[in-house]
Amino acid sequence: MRSQEFKAPQFPDDETIRSAGHSDGMAGLPSGSSYEPGPFERSIIAAGEAAISGIYSRTAERLARLEGISSNLSNAYESNQYRLKETLLRFQNRKDFLGRDEIIPVPYMAHWIIVVLLGVGEFPLNVVVFRMFGEPELMTYVMSLTLSLTLPLIGVFLGLQVRTLVQPRFATAIMIFMAPVTVLGALTSLSFIRNMYVTLHAEHRLGDASGNMVYAMFAINLLIFMGAYMVSFFAHDQDSELDALHVAVVRLDKKRTRLRNRLSSAISRTNAVIREGRGLAERILSDTSAKLSLYRQANMAGRRGTVAPPSFSKKAESVILARWWTDLKIPEAAESATQPMEVPSKEKEYAR
Repeated sequence: MRSQEFKAPQFPDDETIRSAGHSDGMAGLPSGSSYEPGPFERSIIAAGEAAISGIYSRTAERLARLEGISSNLSNAYESNQYRLKETLLRFQNRKDFLGRDEIIPVPYMAHWIIVVLLGVGEFPLNVVVFRMFGEPELMTYVMSLTLSLTLPLIGVFLGLQVRTLVQPRFATAIMIFMAPVTVLGALTSLSFIRNMYVTLHAEHRLGDASGNMVYAMFAINLLIFMGAYMVSFFAHDQDSELDALHVAVVRLDKKRTRLRNRLSSAISRTNAVIREGRGLAERILSDTSAKLSLYRQANMAGRRGTVAPPSFSKKAESVILARWWTDLKIPEAAESATQPMEVPSKEKEYAR
């Protein structure tokens, strides 16, 4: 709560309190058997409670502005929790049915990074080759970009299909045959293109070597294709259902982390407002107690040694502060397949 919004309670000054306490003490107010505070004490208590009520209202207004954000995030987080728990159960059941865990040598995110790098690396190579063919500048970039996008994506799709639909021994045979053949052919083609590039700059023509250049370009593109194919092949499990469940669990788990961080931030802002208001209210209650103590001391001095009324043993209390908002907690997280399971805690669900 901003300092300019805070209004101090309208307590009488200390001298007025001492004077009123001494006068009431000499008059025997409150009576020696009274369990209720006297009129002047009630005025002090009322001033403190009015100030606390104002703080409560302003805190409620600020919480109302934060409630919409926190409520939406809480709903999204709980929905994701439900889906994650359900998917984790299906994932575990599938692993139990197969009698093994997922076998994915290349991490899911790493395989996409490699595919993107393959596409980026192919683009300048295609530009050089198409320029050697004498293609217009615009067509050079369009064809190079098209090949850079489509070849890796087709390789990714084919790698997934072979990994999950073809029997393991046949898939392995394909990999053993295609990998070395593609690499050797691409290395030969790279050497050829390098020599042709030098020749082009020397003679400014391709001549009869244009046919060989076509085959060289085909071999280079085949290398890019096989690179995407192989990384996709090893980034998935052989069982299509287990692989799909693994991808779903990873995606939901990452989404859970993002939602949890955003919800934690929203709850932290809400708790900051609650604690700030509670701190101000407690400070006012402390000031009220100090004023009452000053009054009672002066009152007892005016009584000249008589027994203090029972009401003087009561501490200052606030009905509003007693029902103040409690700090909010983040809901308990579901077990994660990609992160260690969080230790359960006795947290109450986020109250909207």
